Amino acid sequence: MEEQKPAGDAEALEKEKAGLLERLKEADRRYRYKVYEAKALSEMLEKRKKENPLPPAREIRKNIHRLEFIISTEARTLKQERELVKEVRGWEKKLSGAIEVERMERRLVFISEDIKRAEQQVKEFETRMNELRAKVHEKQSAEHKSRKEKKLLDLKRKVEEEKLKEIKPFMKKNEDGRVDLGEICVIKKKEK
Repeated sequence: MEEQKPAGDAEALEKEKAGLLERLKEADRRYRYKVYEAKALSEMLEKRKKENPLPPAREIRKNIHRLEFIISTEARTLKQERELVKEVRGWEKKLSGAIEVERMERRLVFISEDIKRAEQQVKEFETRMNELRAKVHEKQSAEHKSRKEKKLLDLKRKVEEEKLKEIKPFMKKNEDGRVDLGEICVIKKKEK
């Protein structure tokens, strides 16, 4: 029963390692997806900035409010007011583009944070995986060592039994249960 317990421990560690490996693969897939998404989004953002460089949305809003204030407070000719209204509409179109660029930049920041979290998660999983591999290797080597030791003990026991079988005929007991000294030891003569 003691042999089954370490084997069960090793099997449990193997199952945990397999589950962790699946989670590691999923985290790695998520990490790679986020990296590709960030790359695509940054390329699109750079392209958009090169094609149509826009000031920040805050400045565009200030210009729109300034122009609307001028339209509503100052007396202008109809032609001048139409020109100002056209300018406001132009700035409003630019505003939607600038807002879209800012959203893309914000999304890029969120994606980079996701990438950092995914990197950390992958590192944690890899560290845990290495720990589990070491434990599994340790358990397996201990099991292998215990099997070797068991084989050696079995072999030793068999050798002892063989020796006992060889000696048994020489071990004659007296009727009172005593054994003569000459029967249990070999007396060697001193060599000259």
